Amino acid sequence: MKKYFRNIAVGGLVLLTGCNNFLDVVPDDRTEINTTEKLAKLVADAYPKASYAAMLNSRVDFVTDKGSGKQENNSNTDPFFWRDVEDETQDTPTWFWRKFYYSIAEVNHALKAAEEMGAPKEQEPYIAEAKMIRSFSHFMLVSLFAKFYDKDSDNSSPGVPYVTEPETVALAKYDRETVAKTYEKIEKDLIESIDKLGSDAIYTVPRYHFTRAAANAYASRFYLYKGDWGKVITYASKVFPMPSVFVGQEGAKNVSDRDNANIYAKNNFQPWLTTYAVAPGSSDVKIAYTKSDNTSNLLLTEMSSRMSRYANTWRYGCVKSDLEQTLTSSALNVTGGQWAYRNWYSGDNYYVPKYYELFIKTDINASSGIIYTIFPTFRNEEVLLNRAEAYVMLEDYEKALADLNIFCRQRIKNYNEEKHVITEQTVVKFYNAALSNEDHFMKKYNAYGSASWSDVKKALILCILDFRRNEFMWEGLRWWDMMRYRIPITHTTKEGDSNTLYPGDDRWLLQLPETAELADVQLNPRSNFLSRQW
Repeated sequence: MKKYFRNIAVGGLVLLTGCNNFLDVVPDDRTEINTTEKLAKLVADAYPKASYAAMLNSRVDFVTDKGSGKQENNSNTDPFFWRDVEDETQDTPTWFWRKFYYSIAEVNHALKAAEEMGAPKEQEPYIAEAKMIRSFSHFMLVSLFAKFYDKDSDNSSPGVPYVTEPETVALAKYDRETVAKTYEKIEKDLIESIDKLGSDAIYTVPRYHFTRAAANAYASRFYLYKGDWGKVITYASKVFPMPSVFVGQEGAKNVSDRDNANIYAKNNFQPWLTTYAVAPGSSDVKIAYTKSDNTSNLLLTEMSSRMSRYANTWRYGCVKSDLEQTLTSSALNVTGGQWAYRNWYSGDNYYVPKYYELFIKTDINASSGIIYTIFPTFRNEEVLLNRAEAYVMLEDYEKALADLNIFCRQRIKNYNEEKHVITEQTVVKFYNAALSNEDHFMKKYNAYGSASWSDVKKALILCILDFRRNEFMWEGLRWWDMMRYRIPITHTTKEGDSNTLYPGDDRWLLQLPETAELADVQLNPRSNFLSRQW
């Protein structure tokens, strides 16, 4: 029997098929990859199947303790209190770590197989796709389990192991290296593969693959987190058209509704103004939100997650007052108009429907199984807001405002250019209270040097952070926005006990699985607590 062996020692998980003997593994129909068709299938199956959304949503600022009698689960409860999650089930850091390193192991197996076949030209797009998955998987791991990349430092703190070879021993030893080194390797895989990806035509369902559009969306996020603003704009603009700005009412600069960028947004954003506005029930929105023909979605991934079943009933989630302050039509926003987002509720369980449950039984006669959902990993809305933020950071406010007004045209009910257009003056006026607050996070924690920024720059970033919070609610991105801008998070229990997670606290880094120590991977520190441990 051929001894093909794949495992993830770095995740403390060994994957075997068939035989009891540790190395004597029965190959399945993919183990010996000897055709382009088998290679393509292995790469397609290698996308990571774990979600960060559930374990991050209860860590951020828009969640509340709804009190006893609600659904309680450690994957929801422990993050609310910023405790290390000891469970290893769905929606936990350990689950995420293992699933993402499993994905990495699969693509490394595919890349090795392609190399042994001589990597013929016809395999180039699948090799590129495999490298893109490897880059993305390590990027998500370092973003969760290491200190956030700081473009103004040497980033010498521990990163995550960057695995590029198929494992052939049970417990390989790994070095976390540094955040800087991890980012360097992530970028290398990204750059080497992005121009070699195939056309959409090679895939049956392109939105389940790293197409060129999805890869450019990923690149725009990667460079946003890295603080390389020019590259954010470069890659975002390969997805989202550049608008033409004209002078409108009272000198306000706007983009014509007939401009290609506005037309693209109208046709390729989640349809909150149209389809979702008249949807009879939450299930209709859930199903439509992550359909493969929904052109907002640039990359969809199948996730093993309980979000679809419990997101609205978990104890630590959203209540009416939370959504009224931020998301619903009655929430104040810089345009002065009403948001088009909708939410549903049962009792005091309020939620925005985004995830539809897929239940896969363990076998045909079983009543038990695993809950899956489809996750919108990259969307057009993120690409546009990434670009707008990069423009602000480069102080190109005219282009930033153009992108923000394009966004608002698809998110404000009965949008009227004269009433709702955002200008430098309106955004500064709206955020005046925050700008004059000496204790505000921008002045106090000075992310990206924000303490010395002009009021216009500060206000535009606050606007973008608000738009991102609303647009990606329940999708997990808020955690990284708060980390990037060093925003303290305060949680309050039903009994009125409050605590704050401050920038620099060790609990911003998720803890690695203890089993990672088997591969000599050091765990994250747990000594620098800037507030009491709950």
